[in-house]
Amino acid sequence: MPIHNFIAFPRRLECGRVPSADEVRALRRARVSAANAKKVGDARRGTATAAQSEAARGGNVARLVDCLRARKALADGDGDRLAAFIATKLRRRRWPPEVVRALGSAAPTEGDFDLLADFVETIGRRPGGVRDQPLHRASRLAEVLLSLLGRRVPDAMRTATIKYACETEGDDAGLAIEPERVRDLLNRPRARRQY
Repeated sequence: MPIHNFIAFPRRLECGRVPSADEVRALRRARVSAANAKKVGDARRGTATAAQSEAARGGNVARLVDCLRARKALADGDGDRLAAFIATKLRRRRWPPEVVRALGSAAPTEGDFDLLADFVETIGRRPGGVRDQPLHRASRLAEVLLSLLGRRVPDAMRTATIKYACETEGDDAGLAIEPERVRDLLNRPRARRQY
């Protein structure tokens, strides 16, 4: 069976209703082997990773930070490109010693990746820009979901919605987002949120 049939499923069941998510999963499992499903997943991840890497090489700071936070291994010239990018934003003599050490190591540790990601995010941010993009994306998602529920939302529902938004955006960004920080951001007046 071709891999592209992985997503093919009937739009409506025989009784005329739309299938539930569990029924769709059962249909996919029945039609596609685990090995083929893994091939599709690997291909999608590979395409997304390649696009993200190209955007990071092109100077997209958010993508570069995402790559660093995901601990994506640096290729041969990536360390030099990263140093050149940092040099365009800040003179080398003003670099913190930790950053010089992290860039100089052949195999950066997890702490080095975090340090570099924080540093690049700080110096690469445009004036008035947002420092913690995933946090703000999670707060926007939570705000939209809460707006669908109406004006008065019970606290338990609000907490669950915020937690869902944090998990969703955290999975996309490859890091954990604390629900309390999102709640704090949502409690601020709209004018001070800086989306």
